[in-house]
Amino acid sequence: MNFSFNGIDHIQLTAPLGTEKEVRRFFGDVLGCPEVEKPSTLSHFDSLWFDMGRHIIHIGLDEDHHAEKRGHPAFDVQNIQGLMDRLDANDVPYEEDFNMPGVRRFYTYSFFGHRMEFLEWHDKPDSLKTLKEKKEEE
Repeated sequence: MNFSFNGIDHIQLTAPLGTEKEVRRFFGDVLGCPEVEKPSTLSHFDSLWFDMGRHIIHIGLDEDHHAEKRGHPAFDVQNIQGLMDRLDANDVPYEEDFNMPGVRRFYTYSFFGHRMEFLEWHDKPDSLKTLKEKKEEE
């Protein structure tokens, strides 16, 4: 093979056009993600970008916004309880899911109806590890 994947560079979700204030509140104030300045060559696009640790999330503002109920991004979190406490303090609903071994995780649909998953691994099963993760353990 003459190429390999490094991982995901960014994720894009949509929000209704004209909701910049709500987007900044959710990602900036509630989740605590710093806003990223877009390159000037992309400034004409209606979108906001936020730093989520190892990845940037793009929120495209779209007049034809449709919430994604099943397909979703999943964010790897350190101190998931701290994030849950922050969501509680901001009255953001979420639902914990205990169906996957080795992880604490929850879902929220609060951001314009999109499903978003947040998880913190404690004992990731080998069957769920990427080849890169397995090599790093050797």
